Amino acid sequence: SELIVVLGEDIAALLGLTFALIAVILSVITGNPVFDAIGSIGIGILLVIISFVLAIKIKSLLIGQSTDEETTAQIKAMLESRPEIESIINLITFQLGPQIMVAVKAKMKNTKSVNDLILNINKCESELKKNLPAVQWIFFEPDIE
Repeated sequence: SELIVVLGEDIAALLGLTFALIAVILSVITGNPVFDAIGSIGIGILLVIISFVLAIKIKSLLIGQSTDEETTAQIKAMLESRPEIESIINLITFQLGPQIMVAVKAKMKNTKSVNDLILNINKCESELKKNLPAVQWIFFEPDIE
């Protein structure tokens, strides 16, 4: 994504300089300052177009996006394989640059106490983080449905 931004900036700079050079040469040759004004307007339009293209390309980085299907499936499989979890009710993943946030709602197997439930959740979270180091945040909601 940084590469896209740098490439976009460099392309805009080179095209802008080309517009400016052509506009100044035409103004000097013809003696008509309208060409200089047209070149300035062209550079402005170019900058607007490049900014929209870059905004579209990096929008997902600004507002976030789900992880790819393979990673989501891997997370779900890891959680479903845990003996503490009976079933996954809902799983949401969120890619934030190289880091991943996971929100999971799971039906947990019966435990004798709340402390046991918390320990089971902590085991699931630590195992997930161990197997997928990109997972930085886990929001785990146990449920009975």
